[in-house]
Amino acid sequence: MQLTLSQLDAIDRFLEQHQLDFLDFKLEVKDHLATATEELMKQKEIPFEEAFPLAAKAWDTELLVKKYWLISNERLFPNFVIQRIKNKVAFHYGMVVTVAIIATFLASNYLIENPIQFKYGIGFCGIMYFTLRRIMNQKKIKTSYRFHFDYFYLPVLLVFGYFFVFQLSMSYAHFISFLVIANFPFTIYYFVKHQQFIKKYNLK
Repeated sequence: MQLTLSQLDAIDRFLEQHQLDFLDFKLEVKDHLATATEELMKQKEIPFEEAFPLAAKAWDTELLVKKYWLISNERLFPNFVIQRIKNKVAFHYGMVVTVAIIATFLASNYLIENPIQFKYGIGFCGIMYFTLRRIMNQKKIKTSYRFHFDYFYLPVLLVFGYFFVFQLSMSYAHFISFLVIANFPFTIYYFVKHQQFIKKYNLK
């Protein structure tokens, strides 16, 4: 027994009401709910209107909407999303900051004297970042990959680095530079994953 388009739309609206707007997660949960609803309709011989609330009941905890400080203080997320992305966010922050601190120590004490190298590094990352962001903004599709892409707000670091840091302290200049550069692989990774998701589902 397959659900109709209107019934699938009802599941969509239900998930949107629970702030589940990352399309990759939304499709995953929608598939689980649709399958569970179909099985209940078949087993209990009940209509969609009775089966769907029963299927959704199992997701009460996962779809509970709340804030989580590590992810955002500005909006709410379902618990399902928080559990999926909080470890990635912590890993992202931890790796970028750790690499920046270690590289700053080495550069300041042993390796590099000339800040021009960092300016070029930041400049390259900045140009690539804004190029990828422009490409991504051509389609207003929200995914968890896009969230991670935007999470570590690179433009702020770039502006701060260029106009303030290099005038203050070489060690701090190194740190901001390496912070931007260490974040760059994450930027590329999440951009590629976002684009692959769009291509897989032929989204426009």
